[in-house]
Amino acid sequence: HQVPREQRVTNTAETAADPQTANRASAVPGITGTGATPAAQRAQAQADAALPRPQRLYRSVINALNFKREAENKAMDDGNGAVADAQSVVNALGRLQNSAEALEKIQRAGSIADYLAKHSGGTPGLDAGSGLSAENRNQLELVDSLFSTIRSQLDVSSELKPALDNLLIPLARLALLEPHFFLDPEHPARSLVDKLAVLANSANFPNRMLESRVEAIVDTIVTDFDRDTAVFEQALAGVEKLVQQQAHAHARNVERVVRTQEGKERLNLARDAVEAAVRDTLPGPEAPKVLVDLIDNGWRDLMVLTHVKQGPDSQEWQEQLRTLELLTSWLAQQQQGECDEDLLVERSLEAEPLIDLLEQQVNAALPGNVSIQAVLGELRAILAGETPILVAPSGSPAANLPAVDDQPHKDGDRTPRLRRWLQRVEELRPGNWLNYHDGKGQRHRMQLAWISDDGKRYLFVNDRGQKVAEMGKVKLARELSRGAQPPAPADKLSVVDQSMYGTLEHVQRTLSFARNHDALTRLINRETFLEQLGRALQHAQKHRSQHAMLWLNIDRFKLVNEVYDRISGDQVLLEFSRLLAQLHGKKTSSARLGADEFAVLLVDRDLEQAQAIAEKIRADIAASSVEIDGEKVSFTVSIGIAPILDYSPGVDQIMANAHAAMQQAKQLGRDRVVQYRDSEDAVKGYRHEQRRSREALEEALQSERFVLRAQPIAKTAVAGNVPVTRHYELLLAIRDKNGQLASPATFIGSAERYGFMTLVDRWVVREAFRWISSLMDAQKVVPNLSINLSGSSVTDDAFLDYLFEQISEFGVGTNRLCFEITETGTISNLVKAADFVRAFRNIGCKFSIDDFGTGLASHNYLRELPVDYVKIDGSFITNIHENRNDYAMVHSINDLAHFLGQETIAESVENEAIIGKLQEIGVDYLQGWGIGRPKPLAEVALDLLSLET
Repeated sequence: HQVPREQRVTNTAETAADPQTANRASAVPGITGTGATPAAQRAQAQADAALPRPQRLYRSVINALNFKREAENKAMDDGNGAVADAQSVVNALGRLQNSAEALEKIQRAGSIADYLAKHSGGTPGLDAGSGLSAENRNQLELVDSLFSTIRSQLDVSSELKPALDNLLIPLARLALLEPHFFLDPEHPARSLVDKLAVLANSANFPNRMLESRVEAIVDTIVTDFDRDTAVFEQALAGVEKLVQQQAHAHARNVERVVRTQEGKERLNLARDAVEAAVRDTLPGPEAPKVLVDLIDNGWRDLMVLTHVKQGPDSQEWQEQLRTLELLTSWLAQQQQGECDEDLLVERSLEAEPLIDLLEQQVNAALPGNVSIQAVLGELRAILAGETPILVAPSGSPAANLPAVDDQPHKDGDRTPRLRRWLQRVEELRPGNWLNYHDGKGQRHRMQLAWISDDGKRYLFVNDRGQKVAEMGKVKLARELSRGAQPPAPADKLSVVDQSMYGTLEHVQRTLSFARNHDALTRLINRETFLEQLGRALQHAQKHRSQHAMLWLNIDRFKLVNEVYDRISGDQVLLEFSRLLAQLHGKKTSSARLGADEFAVLLVDRDLEQAQAIAEKIRADIAASSVEIDGEKVSFTVSIGIAPILDYSPGVDQIMANAHAAMQQAKQLGRDRVVQYRDSEDAVKGYRHEQRRSREALEEALQSERFVLRAQPIAKTAVAGNVPVTRHYELLLAIRDKNGQLASPATFIGSAERYGFMTLVDRWVVREAFRWISSLMDAQKVVPNLSINLSGSSVTDDAFLDYLFEQISEFGVGTNRLCFEITETGTISNLVKAADFVRAFRNIGCKFSIDDFGTGLASHNYLRELPVDYVKIDGSFITNIHENRNDYAMVHSINDLAHFLGQETIAESVENEAIIGKLQEIGVDYLQGWGIGRPKPLAEVALDLLSLET
């Protein structure tokens, strides 16, 4: 969707002439308010499907902002009912446009919308108490998000940050007048911002000339922009010229760096070749001193120069090798007394022209070399028999080493843990970019510019084309294993698209926060804490790590409510939660379990460390107080500690152990910490159960008790009610003693607990591929199949190899395979998981994230894992037709995925009412009993078409 400049200017002028139509002029077709009727929403969904992608994405962002405002129970306008029209806001901002003081105040306020809401009376052109319409606030929030993205997510030079900040008000005015700025990729202002962000990369600075040029362009916009976007077109022309110059400079810099590196490479190769030749010619630890002096005083340099300029295949190089060998042979014969007087006379006559030739070659190549004259004189005397031959150390540092390693080792053999990453290194090509984090955690990127011919050295440059790293194959493999990786899907978005994606993500986080956190204390709630506790237990079981849980109860909290009131009790809870929140970090998580009970998860802490932390919490709380009705009220806590170890029986038991320890602390007098300690029988019992469970699992896998079934996944039909284009998810079931199919939950739970899920995944993969092979043999159409993989499998090197082997063995069509990554919260190594996804996507497989939206880290997976589908967790689906919050959550997840070009799947779809809501939202695929129940693979095969038809 591109609007010609003339049309944009005309629309702007019409808006200015008729303030009443300002908001209508800024509206985009297809956008409706949140209060639309179901019929209107269904009609809107059909209209949305016909919109160009930029408009659909823009509409998603606007809807998300409306959802967020509704979820936060904010009014659709600010002020006392009066709403300022768009033109009034544009004019008011115009009076602030050239004021550095006003810009500073806006930045301190946090957003343009908040500043205008708070200063409407003091802003010329706005009436006191007037607010912003929802549409105007949305536009301003998008501008705020854009600049927040530039400041926080881009590596912008500190020299240019002030200049870019000066664009805030002009772009806010433009967004109110022309929302096309956000939805039209060709809009000059949008292109300008994207290209300025590229120019402002810190790798380009310090560069005073570039800085002054950019500042001048921005100053022109700030000074001249009113309503005509021509000023942005003129600025864009100037910026495009700078970007072009930058691209040319980058290419030239890279070319120079590569040429220099190639020159160094040729020089190193030449030196190695000369040393090898010297080593071969003078293999012993000692050699004739005159020969060693000859090599050290010019002959080595001459050979290196010849190898670099003429090459190892040249006649000059071969002649120099023969000369070195001839002199060595002559001196050896003479040294061993094998030369009679006649031979010495003959050799002296032959040697004189040879030595003259040597002198000419060295003088021509190394005109400043004078030291070789004395050596050549000595050589003449020795060959004439006038001077005895002396010996000296050969002088070659590698002379005493074997010339060839008879049993060379591969890099992967020396570093087995890096085998996967060494393979990724070999797949890199010049021009590839890698993102990495420095020691301070800041993200940068570098481009591979050169690979040595032997594939053992790699050279990288930054955005400016400057060399930033040169490393060997093993070191580069280590960097990949630590997180250096290709750009993620979100990194490839333009800066404007990144800001809109960030807006969607923020809205989704806001909706998710309410679901995962306690409304009063803002700590995570019980359900979320239990999920985190489960992941900690799985980590302990897999890695034999130690964690701990604290259960905290406020002593005599009921007295606070009785003496004062519930509101005062809430004040105590808030104070308590603030103390716990101070512990928040990467390895600490605090939660409110309910009423006056709280919990803390301590990751990678043993019992002694947990005891110290608990004692500090207890002491800090005892030393604090809360003011209630003018009185200082103190309170204490009782704390129970439960360890989280590999043999811990389960989440429920850990909670029970911590609670029992807390109760014991109460009984001992309160205001104290008590540890729960497992008995030795618990450890023995765990080991026994671990062995028994593995044996039972292996027996079930071998005895065909496990069975695969397939459940259809249907493509949503927005225009009608009949889902179409089915593919299937493979689901695991188990036969009970009566031969009936039942849930495998018990076996799966044991496999997860004891670390055997990769065995299950291997069985599922092999059985699935056998079925696909049988379909191909029967000339049946192979459907699209989704296969679940556990989080432990996608980070397991051996499973990665196994999956490649199975695909090769069965010859399955990878374009029909989709792997669902389940238990994303248990992925211990996101770098490995992302590499797993990329590796199989490179051969045509697809991927989906399962159960999306329930975990606090869901957004990290969406950003880092280059998946094709996002499966929305069923907990948001089952009540979507009755719960507005679930509807908003699904809508935001759907929009977020679509922004990255991913498709969405809704699971747990049970009835027509749910289908209708999902159609309104635009979810791509549906799955659940309302679409189709799981069926045995044999029955599914009967439904599949034959290739002949």
